[in-house]
Amino acid sequence: METNTEKTTKQKIDKQPHNPHDRFARKTLGNPVYASDFLKHYAGTVLTKYVNPDQLVAAPTHFLSNELHEVISDITFTARLRDKENGSDVLMFLEHKSKPSRFVPLQVGTHCFLSLYFGWTTAEYSETYNPPIPLMLLLYHGKEDINEEIFFQDIFSQIPKELRPYIPQFKIFIINLKRFRYDNLPGKPETQAIAESLKRATDGTFTSHLTGIFERIKAANLGKQQILDLIDNITRYCTWISNVTSEQIVQSITKTFNGTEGIDMATTIQKGIIQEGIEIGEVRGELKGKINTILDILRNKFGQVPQYIVDSLNQRTDLIALTSLTVHAVTCSSLDDFATDL
Repeated sequence: METNTEKTTKQKIDKQPHNPHDRFARKTLGNPVYASDFLKHYAGTVLTKYVNPDQLVAAPTHFLSNELHEVISDITFTARLRDKENGSDVLMFLEHKSKPSRFVPLQVGTHCFLSLYFGWTTAEYSETYNPPIPLMLLLYHGKEDINEEIFFQDIFSQIPKELRPYIPQFKIFIINLKRFRYDNLPGKPETQAIAESLKRATDGTFTSHLTGIFERIKAANLGKQQILDLIDNITRYCTWISNVTSEQIVQSITKTFNGTEGIDMATTIQKGIIQEGIEIGEVRGELKGKINTILDILRNKFGQVPQYIVDSLNQRTDLIALTSLTVHAVTCSSLDDFATDL
């Protein structure tokens, strides 16, 4: 049976995003209201020619395990084709990346096929089930440029010509935010604020332009709670990927939103940032302690530890998994043996 301490630790871990970029994308573009306008202005003419972004509905992903939620596509929507006669259903998978990865097709493909299979097995009349048309999208805002065309078969370096027809093949829609300039971001003000946040998180200018991002939100036609939620998501994102202080955030908010409204908003946001910062700091401390213990054990047994093992351990965010790795560090016969569990 779990102790209260173990439950508290798990709750803290849940608050800590494995990737702050992913969490921000899910919290904002996972909302059909924001995603609709974003797709209209950033996804390209081919997609919007055939799919109606105004009919986006968030698709359930409860059939996915927690592990799969962490590694496959971030956001899933259902939509309809611009097809007045048939009104065909579309299933859209949006994966977010801040770094290039040739395995994106595998991530979104896995989610796609699992979703289609789940839909078929739960259909009332499975034999007559008409699966939705799957479309796979990549939202990218990394520093490095990426190939403008990504195909599933590109994952495999050598495929004999005669075998190619037997290997699955599909192409990814690419939304590359590097192609958009700050002074010409399209869409509604709230859409511009989300896109600018993602871009500035990449180039390291987030903190110095928070006030400008908040000005976009102020100009948006949003309700008070929507404004508060969006600012909350943006400030938490900024806190995670930069050295911004809660005082700087409060200053930007009060500068943008004048009077009592600005003070109340800043106070609410500051409380959330400080509380999350305390909890996240505690978890980070526990993680760092376990990682240092593992490295000390390995160095005492084998001498210098390869950098790839150090880097892999530093990316770990699961305290339970690190506990298992501590035991493995004690019992392993070599560094290669230890690396097999990384």
